[in-house]
Amino acid sequence: MRANDNPSKLSLDLFYIQMKWSLWYIPITFIIYLIIVQFVPEVEEMGLSFISFFYEPSKIYMLVIGIISCFAFLGYFVRNGLTRKDYFIGSAIAATGVAFSLMMISAILTGILLWIGTFTAYSPLNGHVAFLDTNSFWIAPVVSLSLIILCYYIGGWIIAVGFYRFGGWGGFGFILIAIFYMSIADLLWTGEITHPLANYLNMSMPNMSLGASIFGTLILIGIGLLLIRKVTKRVTIKLE
Repeated sequence: MRANDNPSKLSLDLFYIQMKWSLWYIPITFIIYLIIVQFVPEVEEMGLSFISFFYEPSKIYMLVIGIISCFAFLGYFVRNGLTRKDYFIGSAIAATGVAFSLMMISAILTGILLWIGTFTAYSPLNGHVAFLDTNSFWIAPVVSLSLIILCYYIGGWIIAVGFYRFGGWGGFGFILIAIFYMSIADLLWTGEITHPLANYLNMSMPNMSLGASIFGTLILIGIGLLLIRKVTKRVTIKLE
């Protein structure tokens, strides 16, 4: 990538790279789902549709690639002439694109399974996402779940920039920040802390409407991105 390339080109490049990673993740998760629904009675009893099943591991997946992307791309792009701001904007756009693409693909696969079930003896599970007050598999779940897993990507990004800039002890401090950040994202939707590492917080809140949860999550995303921008604005780029 050349120095005169802009954040739009950078975001497309990062989106393409991370979606190539996802082309391994998506089919593996889909195959695991098809196997589990046949052999794990608990899954069938819960009636988990593919989008509901896909959502949970996708949080961890986005957390991991959020960590990887910083270490893999920040130094590379800045050393090749882009600014830290270019990297930040391009990465934020790409992360949003990946989050929405993953959930749209999962919704499409869910729809395909339901369609197959109308013409064959196959009986797909069609339970909806437990904490979403909607019977749809499409717009509301895709938007909601995309925003949540985007928060997990940002959580991973927060961890990575903490270690990148401050090293060991500073990085551990940013792990705590990221855990709290991701726990708030869950709290906005489920009304309780679901992250296993944050159970000690013992926080809860009344169930919020879909619109209020989306609005709160958008604010949380903005706060996370602002923190990342502050940390990376003048970070020293490590030579390799």
